[in-house]
Amino acid sequence: MRLKTKHFHILMIILLAFMLYFNTFFNPFVFDDPFFIVDNFEIRSLKNIPSYFSEPSAGNLYRPLRTVLYSVTFFIWRLNPFGYHLNAVLLHTFVAITVYFIVFEIIGDRRFALIASLLFVAHPIHTARVANMTAGFDLLGVLFLFWAFYNYVIFRKYDKRRAFVYSVVLSTLGLFSSEEVIVFPILALLFDFCFIDGKGIFNVRNLKSKVRYFWIYIVSLLFYLMVRFFVLRQIGRADVYFFGDFGTRILSTSIIFLRYIFILILPLRLTVEYNVVMYPSFFSLSIIAALFIYLLIVFFWVRLYKNHKVAFFSIGWFFMALLPFSNILSVYTFMADRYLYVSSFGFLLLLAYLLDKFFHLEFFTKHRSKMFFLAIIFLLLFYSSLTIVRNSEWESDYVLLTKAEERQPKSSLVHNDLGQFYQENGLYDKAFEYYKKAIRLNNRNHIALLNLGSLYGEIGNYSLAMYYLNKSLSIRESYKAYNNLGLVYDKMDKQEEAVIELKKAIEFDPSLTKAYMDLGVVYAKIGQFDMAFEEFNKALEINPEIADIHYNLGILYEFLNETSRARNEFMIAYRLEPEDAVYRGMFLKYK
Repeated sequence: MRLKTKHFHILMIILLAFMLYFNTFFNPFVFDDPFFIVDNFEIRSLKNIPSYFSEPSAGNLYRPLRTVLYSVTFFIWRLNPFGYHLNAVLLHTFVAITVYFIVFEIIGDRRFALIASLLFVAHPIHTARVANMTAGFDLLGVLFLFWAFYNYVIFRKYDKRRAFVYSVVLSTLGLFSSEEVIVFPILALLFDFCFIDGKGIFNVRNLKSKVRYFWIYIVSLLFYLMVRFFVLRQIGRADVYFFGDFGTRILSTSIIFLRYIFILILPLRLTVEYNVVMYPSFFSLSIIAALFIYLLIVFFWVRLYKNHKVAFFSIGWFFMALLPFSNILSVYTFMADRYLYVSSFGFLLLLAYLLDKFFHLEFFTKHRSKMFFLAIIFLLLFYSSLTIVRNSEWESDYVLLTKAEERQPKSSLVHNDLGQFYQENGLYDKAFEYYKKAIRLNNRNHIALLNLGSLYGEIGNYSLAMYYLNKSLSIRESYKAYNNLGLVYDKMDKQEEAVIELKKAIEFDPSLTKAYMDLGVVYAKIGQFDMAFEEFNKALEINPEIADIHYNLGILYEFLNETSRARNEFMIAYRLEPEDAVYRGMFLKYK
């Protein structure tokens, strides 16, 4: 039986996605994967799923459905990277298939829908979401967004009320998977304005009909924002390296959005971190030039509405989908390829539309189909080759970060990341070099200051450790800086000061276990055993799956000659991390 055109096109999308991302399946956990996956003990038990909806997840995020997917993936694959890469590639493939159906409903041409979706599959900007296992989990929210939008399109075109219900449910699920789904109502309005309303969205009759159903999306969004604020106790997210007011954020982001357009057009030097220049004043040549470019974009965008609604929709989608990353509310990273995943749909739809129009000019009358086909093949080969090469750069932290340093030599964040890499691998001289360079590039990079202070503490230079840790805290308070400062005081046999700093760490974030455990160790050292047990037990209440806590409890019980209890704790520590030589040694001792 012959495949229907639709099914053949879907098969092509699937095959291209797996061909392009096949080389990611051999990549290990890199970049932020250890933090969110390998060392994230919270996701290791399905019993923790209810808590994902009432407590922040790793990184002080509120994406409960994404965290559920983490747990399910861990339950199936444990720490086998293949399963996590498969998760990312499958989600990317499902999004691309949904793009196919959306474009078909908008354009009404399956060939055009296939071209747009294949371009979406192949564009190398998406490697930041697909090759990176951690970022791949965010695609769950993106998939819900695209599914919700497709159902909204079906509802508005064919008046299918069931599709409207699906759209509401899916957009709500998307919100609880990723914050970027907050733009869904605006994207839905954009579709209406382009393809449904005719004379415009502000036609009174059309506006009244909207109010009858659109309020449900707003209620869903407000409910999500309310729950999120209740859990996180904050609206935006703290950023790593940005230090400035609202105006500086917006001015600087206006330049970043233009950089996004450039790297979508020529995605040749992609990187995990970008150097971002801050613009505190409107009276800057770069800002004035950017304003002029935006005025031109708006001018041509408005003119497109009457005769080129697809182009109008594409440009509107691109900028509207970027709103969550506009720094109206600060985000953790100022500029990142992964932020372009949803926006790129608008860019690639516009690209396909412009190519189609270009090759329908009279000049191409004789060979327009062949020329159009060749142009698409060239683009797909160009994108595909860049994607495969970029995927290979995710094979290790060293390759990924050295490529980032090569492409962004002035990025303070890149040098800090390389410092962490060298420190974790015991190359302290290189770590010092890169931390210090990160600070020279941005003397307010509190993360690099914290890491430099912690490294000085590790080698026993406590005066410089305290200097840099306190300097980091003077710029931005953080759990880790207080905790590490407490550990430095402990090493200096200043246990009273250590207790003060560790309590500050707990006060700053009482949901994390390490400060409780470290405080328990300090209390044990000064003979306050009851207080030590109390802190260890608080740590276990938060997360009983951390081997270090059980090991420290075992040491304390051993010191107090409670052999059976010590043995029990050492057995638990070994069961949790059987590869650790220290835990294995204690297991053999008490076996």
